[in-house]
Amino acid sequence: MLLRASGQREGRDYDLNSVTDDRVRGGLDSEVWLRDLTEATMQDRWAELEQLKAAATATLTPQQITDVLTVAAAFNGITRVADATGVPLDPETERATETLREDTGIQRFAYTEKSARFDGVA
Repeated sequence: MLLRASGQREGRDYDLNSVTDDRVRGGLDSEVWLRDLTEATMQDRWAELEQLKAAATATLTPQQITDVLTVAAAFNGITRVADATGVPLDPETERATETLREDTGIQRFAYTEKSARFDGVA
């Protein structure tokens, strides 16, 4: 179920509630930059994104910034394809992530709400 190194925790505890609540710090290095770059990308705030990219270079390498933006775009596309085709979670993933999905509030996610929030943003 894990993608390569995604399950390596390096002895750290992460607060996955940060996925759905931007007031919560997850415990990642440079997480504020990761969140801000992703949010600007997903909300089509291109001028702000350029400013964030320039400012983030004090902490992140250009390759890391590219990686953040690539992953954000890829996951958005993958999610849309899965939602559009009605792909359900496989039973093993559904069982393994039940508590995680409930604790982080992902179970309350409504795709129509995301569309209303982001599709019309200019």
